[in-house]
Amino acid sequence: MKKIFTLAAAVIIAAGAAFAQQQEESLELQMTLNKLDAADSYADTKTRTIQIEDKYAYLHPKAKNVTLQLEFTPLTGEVIFTYTCMQSSFEVGEAMNVGMAVYEDFAAENQFKHYKYVEKDKKKFFKDEKGVRMATYTSKVIFTK
Repeated sequence: MKKIFTLAAAVIIAAGAAFAQQQEESLELQMTLNKLDAADSYADTKTRTIQIEDKYAYLHPKAKNVTLQLEFTPLTGEVIFTYTCMQSSFEVGEAMNVGMAVYEDFAAENQFKHYKYVEKDKKKFFKDEKGVRMATYTSKVIFTK
């Protein structure tokens, strides 16, 4: 009877030690996953600048040498669209149409369903480093899923 009791106690102690080790490994794994999640959420707060290829030439037939850019913040869904071209060929209506087309394509690529304008669109005129007069149209929206 003593041998059975001693054997049972030894089995219980061994099982407890194995369980404790498994819990410790599980805790370490959970801590590692939490660190990775924290790193991912930090990455979502960074604003990404995306240069857009100008495949929207049919929407701005007058403007040449157009640059399109998006600044996207994944955490908030905020997107700022910038359309830049020479001032002599700039038309606000064309810039707005290109902006809407870019937003629609961006929403489809990133599984967004809706967007809403956050602030009034802006125009800015300036001279670049070569002294050429340029115009910039900027709009800001928030995307939602």
